[in-house]
Formats: sequence, structure tokens, C-alpha cells
Amino acid sequence: MKTISDKILARVLNFLSNQEAFVFLDTARPGSENAVSMLFLHPVQRLRCRQGEDADSFLKKIEKFQRDGYYVSGWISYEFGYLFEDPLRALLCRPGDRGALLADLGVFQDRYTFDHLSGLTDFPGLDTDSSPILTHDLTHVRPSQDQGEYLEAIRRILEYIKAGDTYQVNYTLKLLFEFSGSPEHLYSVLRRNQSVSYGAYINWGDERILSFSPELFFRKGPDFVVVRPMKGTMKRGRTLPEDRDRRGALAGDIKNRSENVMIVDLLRNDLGRLMHLTDRGEVGVRSLFDVEVYESLLQMTSTIEARTNGESLARIPLPDFFKALFPCGSVTGAPKIRTMQIINELETDRRGVYTGAIGYWGPGGDAVFSVPIRTVVIRGNQGEMGIGSGIVSDSVPEQEWQECLLKGRFLTRPAPEFELIETMLHHPERGYLFLDEHLQRLEDSASYFLFSWDPAAVRERLLAEGRCFNEQCMRVRCRLAKDGVITLSSMPCDPPADLRLPLQAAAETLPRIGFSATRTEEQSPWLYHKTTQRTLYDRELAAARQNGLFDVCFCNGAGEVTEGCITNIILLKDGIYYTPPVRCGLLAGVMRGRLLRDRQRPLVERIVTMEDVRAADALFLCNSVRGVVQVRLAEA
Repeated sequence: MKTISDKILARVLNFLSNQEAFVFLDTARPGSENAVSMLFLHPVQRLRCRQGEDADSFLKKIEKFQRDGYYVSGWISYEFGYLFEDPLRALLCRPGDRGALLADLGVFQDRYTFDHLSGLTDFPGLDTDSSPILTHDLTHVRPSQDQGEYLEAIRRILEYIKAGDTYQVNYTLKLLFEFSGSPEHLYSVLRRNQSVSYGAYINWGDERILSFSPELFFRKGPDFVVVRPMKGTMKRGRTLPEDRDRRGALAGDIKNRSENVMIVDLLRNDLGRLMHLTDRGEVGVRSLFDVEVYESLLQMTSTIEARTNGESLARIPLPDFFKALFPCGSVTGAPKIRTMQIINELETDRRGVYTGAIGYWGPGGDAVFSVPIRTVVIRGNQGEMGIGSGIVSDSVPEQEWQECLLKGRFLTRPAPEFELIETMLHHPERGYLFLDEHLQRLEDSASYFLFSWDPAAVRERLLAEGRCFNEQCMRVRCRLAKDGVITLSSMPCDPPADLRLPLQAAAETLPRIGFSATRTEEQSPWLYHKTTQRTLYDRELAAARQNGLFDVCFCNGAGEVTEGCITNIILLKDGIYYTPPVRCGLLAGVMRGRLLRDRQRPLVERIVTMEDVRAADALFLCNSVRGVVQVRLAEA
């Protein structure tokens, strides 16, 4: 799959900054079912539905435009679902609800696309320079409720659950903030946080909507409807092996499975209601308890599908379709109607587009809509983002409050921009030393951080670069950006020292090493991958070199020795070579890996302390460019 490169995205966003109205449906995580990003420009009409208006008439207008060959795209609010059930319709009676906007959609003659299978696009604005998208600022960020109000609401929900009114309630609040600067810059920054299949940027002039949702609400064709609710999360591991373990743990976790299957049953029931309107149809669970990996968390999903014979689904009136499905059960709870009444009673703000729907209807009757979570709305200099969690019988109110604050970091603490690095040695006679190991480590980190990655292209670039070198050793650095762009740089270097552990320690004067006073945090994933996020290492190495040191090493918070700034450390004691295990918080160096696999001169993993370092018979540092270098510990 091809992703939209940073260069193309910057040019598209610069182009959009000068447009009055548009809908950009952005797939940063393409897949076989979702392989096209779409841009809708210049609406020929706006379709708006307000409180007090008839939902059926509004949806029939959409149907007519579809039949006439138009696309209809935009957003529908969570509260739009109140219009389909008599027990809910009366809930639109708060002060300020009169005339409130419940849906805002544009009618478009055509669409521009980016095909993620081929990389071909007809997006406008790509022939212009991608000048900087300026910047933005968020200030006065605060939750819409204080902690006491929130905790009281959760306690009320737990009472409703105990009384049997509901099994689960998705309770939400908002982060409010003041905004200045470029919405396009905010979009590009938040897009880095989360590579999702259902991103969206909507500009209706008086408001901007920036959505980064991983959750499909429904995908509709002439003879099928697919829904994919998300329920169940777990924090990611620090490495791919840890992720694999946690994915298994999440998939087997009883609490998360029970919450997930509760929503699956609800949506099966919703799809069943829909199938009763067809000549003949079936509902089935296509997959249960799938675990998807995102930048900061693991997410459990399940997929439910309804299929009909022929195209009878296409003949279901849109009002009946929405009455069966809207809003998505994953953002209400179960049972849906009673739970929506509880939500209306306890939530202090209208949700609006948050947890409603964003997407499009196509001329052929197809449609794709997401559930807008991680969604920011900006009106003038005021902004908001919804946050929430699912409350069940064993939920702890204080923990739910902390979880909401943690989710708010998506807005307030965006992920840093960084690249992956591999530094390797090109030998005039042997070519790249350990090339396969370097590319495997790059591939592992690219998979972990969800970077675009073409191993064949990287290998070919490296080999082409190597053919240009003279008869000398070269240090080659390969940088991989998240969009898959490769940057190579090279410089002459000395031949490596030993590429194996020596049979005996040297006695001559040796390079000196020191230890940093700064402790590293072994829970940080940055320690386990080679990236441009290495401010601490660069600073400490520069200071060490000024003091005549070859390298400086670190200890973690538990006092365990980890690694050097650019090397792994090895100790020799009583004829045995040993090195710290990766779990202490260190990069699994390519040279280190080769030495661990050398059966003739065994190297073993063992936790190392400063006392071990001082008592060692010999010390060594290694990396794939310098080889194995014997060193000595400098005086304190």
C-alpha cells in the first residue's frame, strides 16, 4: 500500500488553506477494504438538518442526490439519533437545543482521489511549492467538568447498572481550549499521533472539524453492510515481541472480551432489524476479538456483516437504514435506547459530531462512515475535543477520570516528528557488513512505529550508493521517514577493530569511557529503537568527547548498566564474556547480535551493575562500524 507522503500532504493542506468549503477523507492507514483517500470541493448545495426539522425528509434529499449521480459528504451529530425514536425525540429540549444543527453535509458533483494501491492521484495543488503551513497554539486547555462532577456522574451510572437499567454506558466529556494559528498545521501534527483509516478534515467556513478515528461505523454496498466496533484497549509494549505478547493478552482478557461481545451483540441486533426489511438477508460475525496496533495502544475490534441476495439492501429507504443503526452502539452502550436516556441525563454537553458519523454516500448507493472519536472542532478561536470511556459494573470512578485525562494527551502532547536510523560500514572489498541484520532491525522498527517501508527500495538505494565509493571504508547512515522517504549520507572512516571477541585482553593503553549521571527509563520505547530521538545521547557524547572519552555509558532507574551512546557494553570476568539484556533498556546492536550468535567465543546476557564494571577483568564496547574495542573505565 502507498501512503500519502509528507510532501503531498503539505501541498494538499496548503491548497486547502485557501478553499472556502471542502471535505477531505484521509486514509493514513490504508487496507484492502479502504484503499482510497477522497477530497470533495466546491459543494453545489449544503444539506443541513436542525432540531425541529423532519429527519426523514432530510435523508430523502440525500437519496435523491445519490440517484442523480452526486456525492454527499460531511458529518452527522450523535444527537441526530434522537430523531428516530419516540422515547428519545423529547430529549432535544435543553436550553440552546432549539434550532441546533444536527447534520451538515455537502453535495458534490465529483471527487478527487489518492489510490493507495497504485499511488496515483489527481489531488489539486500538487504542482505548487509546499511552503510552510505556519503554526498553531492551544491555550487554556481544561475539561468541561471538574473532577467532582465527573466522579458523581460515574457513581450514578454504577447505580443504574446495579439496578439493571443498563449494562454499559459510554460516558463522555470535552476538553475545551482556545485556538490560534493554522488549522492545517494542527491537522498535520495530530495526524502524526495516530495513523488511522478514517481521518477527516472538514471546512464549512464557520467551523473546522479534524477527525482521527480508527473506527468504522458502517461500509455499505448494494448487497452488504459491514460494521466494525472497537471495544477493549491495552497499552503497547516497547518492542515487537512485547507487542505480540500483549496482543495475545488483550485478545484473551475476560473483561475486555465481555465488553466487546456486548457491543457485538448490540450491533448484530441492529443489523438484524435492518435485514428484516429486505427480501432475504443474513447477519454473521466475520471475526471476533481482533487486535489492531496503533501508535500508542492496542485496540480490540470485531467485524459483523449483513448480506442479502441480489440488491434488496439498496432498496431500503435511507430513513429506515438510519433508524436501525444510528448512532453506533459502541459509543452508547447497551441496551441502546435506555442507555442513551441515561447519557442525556448525566452528560453536561451535547456531543455534536463527536461519536456521530463522518463519511460519504456515493452515486451508486455505496457509503462509508466512521465513528468520529479523537475529533477536534474549531469555531473561531474556540475549540473542543470529546473524550470518554465505557463504564461497566466494576469500573472505578477515579481510574476512569485518569483514563480520560490520559486520552486528552492526544491533543495536548502530540507525538514528536522523528526518523529511523541505521548506521553501517561499507568495506571496499566486502561491501556492507551485516547488511541483512541492519535491514531486519530497520524493518522491525518500521513495523513497530507504523512507518511506510519498502525493503527492496532501501536495499537498492544502499547498493547504488555503495557502487559510488572509492577504495576506502565508508560510514553510511540511512534515515527512514514515516512516509517511507529514504535519506542516505556517508563519510570516510577507519576500518573496524576486531569483529570478534578477543581471545585475551590487551595490556596496552586503552581508550577511556565514563558513566552518565543521568538515569534512563527502561519503560521508554525510544531506548529499544534507533531513531533521531536521541537528544540525551548526543549531548552526553559531545561532553564525553570534550573530556577525551571514547564513549559514555548509562544505568537505568534500577541502577542496572544498559549501553553507551553509540555502543553496547561487554564485560570479561573469570573467562566469561557477558552483556546486559535488552529488557534493561538498550538497543539490540547488530554487532552485539553477531557476538551473541558466535558459538566459538560465547557471549551471554546478564544483568550488570557498576560494581560488576569496576570488578571486570576487561571492558569492551562494540558497534557494527567500529567493531569490538577494548576500553577502560576512567577515574571518577
